[in-house]
Amino acid sequence: MIQVTRYRACKRTVFWFFLYAFGLEAAFKYGLRAVSGILPQTALIIADMVWAAMLITAVTVFPIYVLVARYEVSPQQVKLRKGFFIITDQYVPTASVMSVTTVKTPLSVLTGFNFVVLNSVGAKSIMPFVTRKQANQITKVVNEAIKQRLEKSGGQLWK
Repeated sequence: MIQVTRYRACKRTVFWFFLYAFGLEAAFKYGLRAVSGILPQTALIIADMVWAAMLITAVTVFPIYVLVARYEVSPQQVKLRKGFFIITDQYVPTASVMSVTTVKTPLSVLTGFNFVVLNSVGAKSIMPFVTRKQANQITKVVNEAIKQRLEKSGGQLWK
């Protein structure tokens, strides 16, 4: 029986993203006030409107992206589901994975800004926003599959 483990993106990343976005908003407003004597008023209004539109877009798109993101990991394959407007399902057989890279950011236990990158021939598959524990588990399963494949083939990556 194949054991499939299902993971979802870490929801704490949305909170930290909002904190970061609104910190940037405060810094941008401060910067606009600092240059208000130099630039014309219409340029300041346009810059503020463009910034507000970008911030509103990011604040609505990012949470939906995190809610959609799901990953299924088994020794035979990894399934990634990601997207916002277009939701894609990507299947990666572990037989084609050459290596796995785990990116753990500082304070990732709190923020959930961790990434697992599956390196295949001609492609990279990224699993963003997983917890540190999930990243370690996914890396362990994929590395075990690579190790078993290497033992079967006598140490060669490809037969």
